[in-house]
Amino acid sequence: MQSWSQADVITQLQTGTYPTTQKELSYYEQKQKFPIYPFVEVRKVQSNSETTNITTETEEQTFEIRFYMKYTAPESVEEANRIATENELLARIVAKDWIPTGVVHLENKQWSTQIIDDQIYGSKSVLRFSIKDIDTTSGSGLIGADDKLELNSGLGSVFQIQILGLNTNQGFSMDPHFNDTREKIYDPNQLIKHGEFTITYENTNAIQTAIKAINDLGVTNNGKYIRGNSSDGTLQVQQFSFLIGNTTTNGNYGDIERATTTFYATGTW
Repeated sequence: MQSWSQADVITQLQTGTYPTTQKELSYYEQKQKFPIYPFVEVRKVQSNSETTNITTETEEQTFEIRFYMKYTAPESVEEANRIATENELLARIVAKDWIPTGVVHLENKQWSTQIIDDQIYGSKSVLRFSIKDIDTTSGSGLIGADDKLELNSGLGSVFQIQILGLNTNQGFSMDPHFNDTREKIYDPNQLIKHGEFTITYENTNAIQTAIKAINDLGVTNNGKYIRGNSSDGTLQVQQFSFLIGNTTTNGNYGDIERATTTFYATGTW
């Protein structure tokens, strides 16, 4: 996992345009003894931690962005500026891809704000965010962040579907029977040569339309199954022709709608 510094976070925050009527924000990596408002402190509040099990390694690092401002205008004006500035600070953090592409990662971001009513009247807002990188213990396993299925390969309207879940079926089915000495024997029956696979993905109007168009034609489609990425040498691309089978969708209020589609590989191209 790439280790990020306080300076890296400040560099990202400085790309923002902050809607405040006060002086331009100053940025620091340590606590200010004689502060000039408004200003931002960025502190790495947790050293890099690591958790390892038999399959995965998880590394985590945590920062705090502390935004201080002094109220010199009516409180309603200053509060509006505070909220707008907090939103822009958060937007700069969200916009940054903190983890190298090609891995699964989790990010957690949460604001807390308190009013300062001591030597000055103002506020202190703290944005605490954690970055968690999940990789394989072996270093060679494929996590799935770059697993995609490409439809209409070679045509102008190519859709790449991010795979959220995958089940595959390939090889012979077996029919068991017993011989005269009551030994169980397995005979290969039907061979699934190229493979059947079912993928789960985030349902969108664009993907729905593309899949329906292929289904309505009732003909094979050229596609690609993409795993891994070229930057770390794990890229695998399989080109195959397929028919599309059944699609089911599932969605709940407050969550994304997911779809599951079965594909039947008929050959390669």
